[in-house]
Amino acid sequence: MSLTNPSQLVLKHQNRLPQQLLLLNADGDALPQALIEAGKSVHILTPDFLNHQQLSKQCPAAHNHFGVDGQGIQADAAILRIPKAREQLRYLAALACAVLPQGAPVYLVGENKGGIRSAGKTVAPFLGNCGKLASGNHCQLLEGHTQSDQALDMAQWWLPYEVSTPDGPLSLASLPGVFSHGELDEGTELLLQHLPEHPVGRVLDFGCGDGVIGAFLARRNPAIELEMVDINAMALAASQQTLAQNGLTGKVYPSNGLSGVEGQFDLIVSNPPFHHGATQTFDTARQFIRDAAKALKPGGQLIIVANHHLPYGDDFAHVFGRVQIVAANNKFKIYADSKNN
Repeated sequence: MSLTNPSQLVLKHQNRLPQQLLLLNADGDALPQALIEAGKSVHILTPDFLNHQQLSKQCPAAHNHFGVDGQGIQADAAILRIPKAREQLRYLAALACAVLPQGAPVYLVGENKGGIRSAGKTVAPFLGNCGKLASGNHCQLLEGHTQSDQALDMAQWWLPYEVSTPDGPLSLASLPGVFSHGELDEGTELLLQHLPEHPVGRVLDFGCGDGVIGAFLARRNPAIELEMVDINAMALAASQQTLAQNGLTGKVYPSNGLSGVEGQFDLIVSNPPFHHGATQTFDTARQFIRDAAKALKPGGQLIIVANHHLPYGDDFAHVFGRVQIVAANNKFKIYADSKNN
């Protein structure tokens, strides 16, 4: 498998890296295998379930971890692939401090257009002065050092907040890197206005984020069999916390598309993602629509919200034989249809 530009830069300077490495937020490419072949011991911690699945298959010799913290990991240094969200970068820097010994090197890598130029300033409270170690392929590799070895205090990273819904205020919890962190996005706000007043049976919230859709439906009817899936470990933790603080229950688990979901549903609802990391892609959402139609019980309903410009009408036409837009504003459309008996 090929290497991303940031990974190529890391590998070019791998002789400068310590022996035991922790890769944080790793791209799903061949870098871990290349480092192992260069004699390194590699742990990988990623909140991205798709990347976790790819790396577990492609590089079984690495120690692969999926989750939000690094408990049980031991390493001499970390390579931190900077994420899109600045607050998530700060979180990952704090995580590196918790996992590594004080004074251990942390190498930040990313594209010039992806925020690496300001990354050193963002992580300064955790890694001190990050200096440029190398550059190339429109990327930079920075080196900082952990300022402490204190355990990660998750309490300081939770963002509790409240949103207005058609049924009144709803209490939510979020973590850095979760979609629409700390606020209700406009698309989901419109979607909540057009969900069933009396949801019943088995319900799936796909791409659950901080759990607002699933929690809203479960509050309308606590008797539903709610399932919530996402590829982001931060989102899964946030959804679990949202359910807990509202006294609701549901099954929350990772799934790449609907590959990890079993059985059929009475209702599937989503504000489907159209980014994977910093890359825009419609493939996940379009495949989800087609798979979701198959995962509906007879009479079951699929409801999604999407930006006007996204090409999901074609997919609804393919699986339902028509396109039903039940609501729209100047930015978003609500698509909804039911499976024939």
